[in-house]
Amino acid sequence: MSTDPRPLARTWAPAAVAALALSAALSGAPALADAADPSPTPAPAPAGTAGEAASPAQVIADALAESPVHVDPAYDGAYAPEARERVETVLAAQDDLDLYIIVVPLAEGDTWGGESEALASAVHDRMGGGERHFLVYDRRGDLEGHDLGLASGDYSNPAFYGSMAATYKTMDGQKTLPVLVEAAVEAALSDDPEGAYEDAQQAYYDRVGEPPSGVLMPARWLNPWIVGAVALALLLAAAVPLYRLAARSRPGLLGRRRSVPIAQHAAFDNADRAQLESLVERGERDLIEMGERLSEDSRVAPQHLSRALDARDAAARVHDRMVRDGATLPDAVGVLVLLDLAEDALAGLRTPRRPCYANPLHGNDTRQTQWREFGGLRTIRVPLCQDCARAVRDRLRPTVLPADHEGRSVPYYEVPAERSVWAATGYGTLADDLVERILRGGLRADR
Repeated sequence: MSTDPRPLARTWAPAAVAALALSAALSGAPALADAADPSPTPAPAPAGTAGEAASPAQVIADALAESPVHVDPAYDGAYAPEARERVETVLAAQDDLDLYIIVVPLAEGDTWGGESEALASAVHDRMGGGERHFLVYDRRGDLEGHDLGLASGDYSNPAFYGSMAATYKTMDGQKTLPVLVEAAVEAALSDDPEGAYEDAQQAYYDRVGEPPSGVLMPARWLNPWIVGAVALALLLAAAVPLYRLAARSRPGLLGRRRSVPIAQHAAFDNADRAQLESLVERGERDLIEMGERLSEDSRVAPQHLSRALDARDAAARVHDRMVRDGATLPDAVGVLVLLDLAEDALAGLRTPRRPCYANPLHGNDTRQTQWREFGGLRTIRVPLCQDCARAVRDRLRPTVLPADHEGRSVPYYEVPAERSVWAATGYGTLADDLVERILRGGLRADR
């Protein structure tokens, strides 16, 4: 939740919100086309100044340089010019947040794979990067909020919470594109976007009744397509309790191993014991190999060598615990993660590669991704591999690394932090002191 004061947002909010509501009522903004209708076809991109066609992302970036609201001509009937002008006026009246609205047709197989996040990222790059916030109209008829270029430790995410607030505000009424955008802008520019989202969510359940579980869920999970996808995933999980993912082809220790995904909620007793033993044996071999390299390589800078030695020592301590107390999948994976940290130190990397937070066996080819808690309110930004990031965007739980806790199998990160250094640090993705914790004796058992 943002604690950064937004004085300009406070000055415009009460009057602007009232003006938006009154203008929307008087203008009679047209409703969106029925969801069953085919998506409109985007207009062709204009030619570039050099005689070549500009990329779609560049076309949008150029348009946003002129106006913070970009609407493809295909949506002219759903988003009238006067409705856009209302939002442009509000955005122009404040300079506290670089907020942009993008309404273009998205479809699977297009330039961005139908993903609003890919579109926002491409446009963000062509606008020169920096902190920018995008509200993008998606394939499901909702707005997706993407907050890019945020400073480290800034979790305000105004566009994200603005889009979520708008979804709840329009769930039980006529959802038109102008109303959806105006509601999202209002929440994003408020003093407390996260609070605006929570208020909108609670107001919705006050009107229709609390969900049976008593847990407030993000609105987009109630979309029938998403519900259907989740139901199908659960059926498949029941029918196929175990499957293997092909090893990710990337350099590094983790990339040479096969992942060990499990069907959600499956008991760890059904896990592939042979695969676990293989991981333990590979970790032992790599420990020996790393020790030999560290003793023979005299070209490594002293500070890098020291980091590599510490990481290798931490990996050895975890391995010794498995030999003494018995192997577990989280510990076996931890050895490999620590050896990757040693590899990165030897390579002189100032910032080590980050493994996939959901399952480090998926490798280090990751990207920071916004992940909403499944069935809850909280969000985190963590590195995820491509497959896990796609699952998160589709509001499905990715294939996670399991751990035994109190006689049942749970995602490793659900083990209490005081019982597992892996859960406490996300295998080094949440905290930079994984090696130091283990060397200080912070490797706690959860057996």
